[in-house]
Amino acid sequence: MMFEAVILAGGQGTRLKSVTGVLPKPMVDVNGTPFLYRLMQRLESQGCSLIVLSLCYRAEFIIECIQRDVPVKCKVEFAREKYPLDTGGAIKYASRFITAEKFVVLNGDTYSDISLKELFQYSHGCHLVITGVNIEDVSRYGTLELDDTFNVLSLNEKGRAGLGVINSGTYVITTSDIQAYPEEKFSFEQTYVENFKGVFKAFVSEGYFIDIGIPEDYHKLCRKII
Repeated sequence: MMFEAVILAGGQGTRLKSVTGVLPKPMVDVNGTPFLYRLMQRLESQGCSLIVLSLCYRAEFIIECIQRDVPVKCKVEFAREKYPLDTGGAIKYASRFITAEKFVVLNGDTYSDISLKELFQYSHGCHLVITGVNIEDVSRYGTLELDDTFNVLSLNEKGRAGLGVINSGTYVITTSDIQAYPEEKFSFEQTYVENFKGVFKAFVSEGYFIDIGIPEDYHKLCRKII
């Protein structure tokens, strides 16, 4: 199954500045390869035919690197924001390059080993799908409240502790839904998702997940071969 994807790679990554300096967070080196390249290569290996990079901070630098290094063979488009549009606005802006009915969205600073093919197949009959991961300590993350058939009841803020299902930040979105949203600049999770009225389910896995947003977890990822 072929699919299309958007990677959100426009943030400054202020929490990781001690590691990255002026380097955009998605371009940080992980065992000899920029993290963003690893995400792109993983998408391609699972059947992605088009990758749209949503860019803002140091967009030209990222574009130059990718055009020089050509980390993937599939088609790559660049959605460069003139000013930050927040996560929802960034996805909506990037979706102008999408040709499919649905597409995958993932963050440029998180890694998850879920099967994107299975995720896309699971999305059949849904208008919106979020990926969740079961972990032992949810204190650093927002959590998902689900019913018995994995309908999403709510996205909870950080603050809980112990076992739970966290939001791993990967979605399958219906293209026409996000394009029809009336605002230009908006939060995806706090505005779009909170007010979503269609069929909204979670795809929950036990797989590996890590957010490289803080130095501790960045170094943890570097110690793991991905």
